[in-house]
Amino acid sequence: MTTAPALSKSRYISGAQCCLRLWYDCYERDLAAPPDEALRAVFETGHEVGELACKRIPGGHLVAAGTAPALFEAAFRYRGVLVRADIVERLPGGGWRLTEVKSTTRLKDLFVLDAAVQLWVLRGAGLDVREACVLTLDRDYVYDGRRHDLDALFRLHPVTERAEALLATVGSGVRDMQAMLAAPAAPDLAPGGHCFDPYPCPYHAHCTRHIAPPDHGIDELPGLRKEDRDRLDAEGIREIRDIPEDFPLAPLQRIARRAVVEDRPVRHGDIAKTLARRTQPVRYLDFETFSPAVPRFAGTRPYDAIPFQFSVHTERGDTPPDHADYLHETDDDPRPALAERLIEALGRRGSVCTWSGYERRVLRGLAAALPDRADALRAVEARLFDLLPAVRDTVYHPEFRGSFSIKTVLPALVPGMNYADLPIADGQTAALGYVRALATGDPEERRRLFDGLRAYCARDTLALAELCRSPALADNEGFATR
Repeated sequence: MTTAPALSKSRYISGAQCCLRLWYDCYERDLAAPPDEALRAVFETGHEVGELACKRIPGGHLVAAGTAPALFEAAFRYRGVLVRADIVERLPGGGWRLTEVKSTTRLKDLFVLDAAVQLWVLRGAGLDVREACVLTLDRDYVYDGRRHDLDALFRLHPVTERAEALLATVGSGVRDMQAMLAAPAAPDLAPGGHCFDPYPCPYHAHCTRHIAPPDHGIDELPGLRKEDRDRLDAEGIREIRDIPEDFPLAPLQRIARRAVVEDRPVRHGDIAKTLARRTQPVRYLDFETFSPAVPRFAGTRPYDAIPFQFSVHTERGDTPPDHADYLHETDDDPRPALAERLIEALGRRGSVCTWSGYERRVLRGLAAALPDRADALRAVEARLFDLLPAVRDTVYHPEFRGSFSIKTVLPALVPGMNYADLPIADGQTAALGYVRALATGDPEERRRLFDGLRAYCARDTLALAELCRSPALADNEGFATR
């Protein structure tokens, strides 16, 4: 190989993360894992936000025009680097402003590097760029339900000085990357923490295909700090079993180590006493939400969590729990109808069990959005009983593997019960499935997605009920105790 392929902004960012990733991007792209549904949704959101950002500037053009006030997606090339600038806009006093559009709500250092790469190319190509900015969504913007105020929806972050301070680094980085790409063979680089910073690398599975993962790696220690991980790495320790007894660990980390070393769960609190504080009838609640980048409903902000579904299982004595649910199947605001059905399903008595504080936040959001139902929703909130700390503070199983997600805890403590048989098996997929169901014109596809959503949400609340009834939480058989 004698001629290096052209670089782009995205390729430069890949090379800044890992030179081997850049090599694969240019020469062996087929080794990458295909983008999953979540990543495709990120791309779609970026396109939606980008189109709205361009509408802020009347008279702009998608192609170059001599007197245009702004150019969108204009291409520039300099020293073998090709970029497409989101927006280049004429300034009243002469020169141009470069704007990089992002579909997030805060400025990140990586975005400044994005702008710096483009600034290096545009100025090198002869364009008089005097300002560099990053445009994000403004989290403080509240949609009035009628028409989006595009000036208020977005927030402009000036980054000229910060981007200019990176120009020399960009120039040297381009030279280094081009030299690497002109070499006869791929660089030799071992996998490490850089594989996931700033983005998960699509070649990680390929690069680690011959590396046997540890049985219980040190990353399974709950709340492991970077400095502790670095110290263990420096000592060549990859397995929890190999951590010395005198290594300084937090209390829960020490319990996790003991569970792994002894290969059995450890009970370190009175789970039965904790669960006994619940009052009958005991109910189990789960919400599913989606978070549109561009607000869809009056009173909402960018990325507000909008509940569209709930599931409730109710226990009365020793009988099997009964089930109630609601799924909003039209594209209007789901919150009023959902709140009405939720209040009815939960009644006025009994503990309402959840997993984590997420349901509490959703209830508070509903109460703020629906003043006429606020008292009833606050009364529900007062009955909440969070099962996550009840388990985390009393039980640790080696198969938790450092995670207290219900998806991990459930199969460890209730053998044979999991989410593997469901077409929708996590909250992110549920949110994407809901958006897709509302958008599709195929009634059969919509019904299939809605059925999958109902099955998933119901599994979440049945999981909580079965977890609390599990013998693993009722006796000490097979458990070590502290």
